Amino acid sequence: MKTVLREIFNDEYDITPKQGQKQQELCEQLCEEWEKVGRMFGDEFADRLFTLEGELDDWRNFHFYREGFRFGVRLMLEALGS
Repeated sequence: MKTVLREIFNDEYDITPKQGQKQQELCEQLCEEWEKVGRMFGDEFADRLFTLEGELDDWRNFHFYREGFRFGVRLMLEALGS
């Protein structure tokens, strides 16, 4: 049986969330809407919007990761009695 610590140590830990049925449906709907944007305004415009949205998501995800890490450290310090 693998433990989380062993997976992290072996660089095998996968943090990718598994998509549920609702998420899958929303992704498909979003793709359909992006195709409409591409047809209406051109693929170059849609690609630029998609790229900017991706960059914003990267920054947002890093912020959540950083804050989650800080929160975890604070919990550990609290648990250890600091």
